[in-house]
Amino acid sequence: MAVKMSNRCGQPAGKASNRDRFSKEIGWYLSGFADGEGSFNVTVMKRNDYRIGWKVGLSFNISQKDDTLPLLFRKILNCGSIRYRKDGICYFEVRRVQDISKKVLPFFRKFPILSKEKRKKIRIFSQIVKIIENGKHLDRNGLKKILELREKIKVARKRKYSKTEICKRI
Repeated sequence: MAVKMSNRCGQPAGKASNRDRFSKEIGWYLSGFADGEGSFNVTVMKRNDYRIGWKVGLSFNISQKDDTLPLLFRKILNCGSIRYRKDGICYFEVRRVQDISKKVLPFFRKFPILSKEKRKKIRIFSQIVKIIENGKHLDRNGLKKILELREKIKVARKRKYSKTEICKRI
């Protein structure tokens, strides 16, 4: 798939982000793909080396057998990593909070997801990103707020640690 880059006359070389140098059609296409196949995840992991005993992790990812779209996402967002699983699936993932905040979320503000449920998930995810950016996830109240928000995000699988279980241990 060829990526049509827009011509930005008068733009100094190297100053435009990748987000600004691709067609709207590509942006909407990727947004639509992420609407169906993308995942915004909040994980809470037990970590004895953390002051409150828990680490909050964030990720945005997509996967597909063909690597065209995962590679295109990485190129457009200018962040993240690509992995090829043994089963032939190509997996694109962004885990750095700064990249999620400065690249992934702005992309989806420019090209909003259309489905209500996924849009709601992104709004909640964005609130959690802000809490982490402000360092509030490192204290009890911030972690509890993240857990409350995470409860509003529907997931298909059972979480390893429930909100109740984590709150008992902090």
